[in-house]
Amino acid sequence: MPDIYVPAPGKRVPMPYGQPDWPEDGRPVNFASGWEARLVKDGDLVKKVETPVSTGKTGGSK
Repeated sequence: MPDIYVPAPGKRVPMPYGQPDWPEDGRPVNFASGWEARLVKDGDLVKKVETPVSTGKTGGSK
């Protein structure tokens, strides 16, 4: 599964040619696009940190 990139905290990432801004919930980066690769290099886009899903269970069985 490809990495998902989101705007860096406090950043709005407008896209060229009238496209909507980069989605807040993120999407994969097309590194073949110089524009998108530069957004990552410049720190405007960062990898989305996945938060572990809690199952409500603790430890192993006794």
